Amino acid sequence: MAIMTKMRDNMPAILIGLVVMFLITIVFDWGMNYLGLTTGGQDPVVGKINGKDVKFTEFNQIVDRARENQKAQSGQDIEDDQLPAFRDQVWESYVNQILIEQEVEKLGIKVSDDEIYNIITGENPPDFLKRNFIDSLGNFNRQMYLQAIMDPRNKEALAQAEDYVRQQRLQEKLIAYLKATIVVPENEIKKRFYEQNVKADAKFVLFDLNSIKDNEIKYTEDDLKNYYKKNIDQYKVEAQRKLKYVIFRRQPSKADSQSVYNSLLAILEEAKKDTDFAGLIKLYTNQNYTEKSILHGSLPYEAEVQLYKHKVGDVVGPVLTYSGYSIFKIVRDSSGNDEYVHASHILIPAYGDTLAALKKVNEILQRIRNGEDFAKLAKDYSQDPISASRGGDLGWFGKGMMVPPFEKAAFNAKINEIVGPVKTDYGYHIIKVHDKNKRIIIAAELNQPVKLSAQTEEDLYQAAQDFAYIVKKNGEFEKEAELMKYQVLETGSFTEKADFIPGIGMYKQLVKFAFENKVGTVSDVFPTSQGYVVVKISDMTEEGVKSFDEVKEQIKQSVIKEKKYEILRKKAEEARKKIPQGQTLDYLKSIDTSIVINQTGLFNYGQFVGGGVGRDFAFNFTAFKLKVGEISQPVKGNRGYYLIELVNKQDFDKTAFDIQKNSIRNQILQERQNSIINNWINELKKKAKIEDLRYKYYR
Repeated sequence: MAIMTKMRDNMPAILIGLVVMFLITIVFDWGMNYLGLTTGGQDPVVGKINGKDVKFTEFNQIVDRARENQKAQSGQDIEDDQLPAFRDQVWESYVNQILIEQEVEKLGIKVSDDEIYNIITGENPPDFLKRNFIDSLGNFNRQMYLQAIMDPRNKEALAQAEDYVRQQRLQEKLIAYLKATIVVPENEIKKRFYEQNVKADAKFVLFDLNSIKDNEIKYTEDDLKNYYKKNIDQYKVEAQRKLKYVIFRRQPSKADSQSVYNSLLAILEEAKKDTDFAGLIKLYTNQNYTEKSILHGSLPYEAEVQLYKHKVGDVVGPVLTYSGYSIFKIVRDSSGNDEYVHASHILIPAYGDTLAALKKVNEILQRIRNGEDFAKLAKDYSQDPISASRGGDLGWFGKGMMVPPFEKAAFNAKINEIVGPVKTDYGYHIIKVHDKNKRIIIAAELNQPVKLSAQTEEDLYQAAQDFAYIVKKNGEFEKEAELMKYQVLETGSFTEKADFIPGIGMYKQLVKFAFENKVGTVSDVFPTSQGYVVVKISDMTEEGVKSFDEVKEQIKQSVIKEKKYEILRKKAEEARKKIPQGQTLDYLKSIDTSIVINQTGLFNYGQFVGGGVGRDFAFNFTAFKLKVGEISQPVKGNRGYYLIELVNKQDFDKTAFDIQKNSIRNQILQERQNSIINNWINELKKKAKIEDLRYKYYR
């Protein structure tokens, strides 16, 4: 009873919490902190959807609600660097919502207040409302539930719940309406049954395109031009654009990294004084204290080397990990089954003159034995650039991670022993073993990720603005980028219908910019999911037909292939004429031993064909038209010409069809129902007039 009393006392909070938690969408996304530019105290339009204005304030509220929903579901907030991409998702969902709302109104689909009342107060209310009124035995306390929804204190929360239920019900009615439009005709059911149940098996002779070399085919310039004229439609092109661009990537700066490092340095001093490491984790990361096994290879090089130098009880850090900077407290040690080695090496490649390389490595080895510093010699002479910069240090490695001769020498050496020269495919090595163990460290970790700061965000945007301003002023896009040490990239070609720009991503507004301006035009700063981009229209292809010279090489290959087909067709026809009435394909083998006869094995109608044929509709369709024992006329397929003999075909089983007919109809119906909403929305989008102006107000 104590639990029920507590629930009763907290009913307003429970109901409000439930509504906030479950006001999320299924097909209707009625809404998905923002970094907006100043709007001069006005509420500008950030987009238009079929004439409906989307206001700045309205859209931000939707983004905020979606962000709260996301946090409620996952327990994690959207990071600032992920917010632009998240905002894009919200925009797409909101566009869908508005288009659906407009269409629902046209269709006259409505939900009455009585329907809402009956759903909420009915015998089986929505799960999101009733779940906190279920006791430990799974019983729904209907009386308490009704008391809660009738409580005047819950009026606002109940209104939100009603809105959500109304939207759900509208969704159900819309889906029912769309599903009702799906018709599965009898002939389609038969076709699906045929494809799934009727199989054929065939023998065949292939007159292979690859049996004729390209250089054996003769053609003239007129052949090429005639092919071009005959197939002119193949060379039609839509209008296309290319962009050159500089991207200012939204990623943490060195200053952001240093800030986190400095923060952890201060925490490290506390950790060395304070034994309550768990309290520090909670205080500075808001995470729970956990202990985890740190295996060799699970951390970056520097972090692993640092950690494995320390003993139980030590506090180590800050070290850079894959998730930011961390401080570790070594709690205890464990032992694994596999041994690991920490070693350094000096590599002298043996390209051609192996004696010279061997002499060089022996000289270095002698200097080490005479007392010179291994790390310094590695930096000066080793030809392994990565490890040389670290004094030859390779970090920790296990068996199977190095080439066999190197591995054998390292694992057989004693700690602090120097061995060599060791010959591998890379050259000669001198190896110094620092440590060997099977140790597994059990440690607690205090981690702080390196995030993009507001200052870095502002600096990136300002840098992009400065670049755009200078380039627009003097028109020297590539030159200014080079002077400022920015990399200039170029997109692939894209059409006006494209949603995606190669290299940049989904960006309709940039597509619009590219097609509304001339070559050489430089853009303002556009925000993208990756950062900020400034573009220049670098290439323009208008709608039309590619010239003969542009496609001449492509045409050559087509003409060669066409002439090969013609040669093979004649060969196949001659071979077919040689087969007497009543004989099989095997007869060809008896008169020409070079003929190869293959067999497909059983295959389904319209599906993959075995025996090396593959997905070839002409072969498949012809085989199913034949009678058992019948040989086809020459069939032009993907690989050449075929003569096909049907060996076996299963008959259409009407009894089996009658049994399976309803399940096949339901199968097709389900497939179409699963895609109908998305297809319907996509059709609405194609017909809609959508203007996305968010780039003017968001970074």
